[in-house]
Amino acid sequence: MKYNEPAYVLRLEQRTLWVKAIGVWTSRDISEYIRDFRTTVQPVISAPWALVLDVREWQTSPKEIFAGVTDNSIWCIKHHLEHVIALLPADHVIGWQFLKATSIDMPETLVRQRADSEQEARDNLIAAGYLHSSCLSAVEITG
Repeated sequence: MKYNEPAYVLRLEQRTLWVKAIGVWTSRDISEYIRDFRTTVQPVISAPWALVLDVREWQTSPKEIFAGVTDNSIWCIKHHLEHVIALLPADHVIGWQFLKATSIDMPETLVRQRADSEQEARDNLIAAGYLHSSCLSAVEITG
C-alpha cells in the first residue's frame, strides 16, 4: 500500500538515472526503491552509466534502511556505474547521513561529484558524454 506522498522519483534519461529521494524512508520504501531502481536502470547497465542522487528533500531515516542502500550501491558498481553526482541539502547532518549510507569501497575509476542544481549536474553529464542535449526522452517512476 502506497502513501499519498512518494518516497522517491526515478527518471531514466539516456544513460543517466535521476533519483530524487523525498522525506523519511521506511523499510518498505527502501525495498520498493531497490526493486524500482534496478528495473528502471536495467536497459543501460550493460555499459557505463551515470547516476544523479538528489537528496535535498530527503530526511534522516531509521538505520534499518542503510543495509539496503549499501547493498544497492554495491550492485551499481558491479553493473557498470561510472559517474555519480549528488545534490545535497543545506542541512549538513542529512547530507552526512546520506554520504555515510552510500559509503562503500569505490573503484578509482568512479567519478564522484557534487552539484548545486539539476542544471549543473546536467551540464557535467553532457560534458562527460552520458547525456546529449538534443535528446530529451525519459522514463519516470514514482514510488
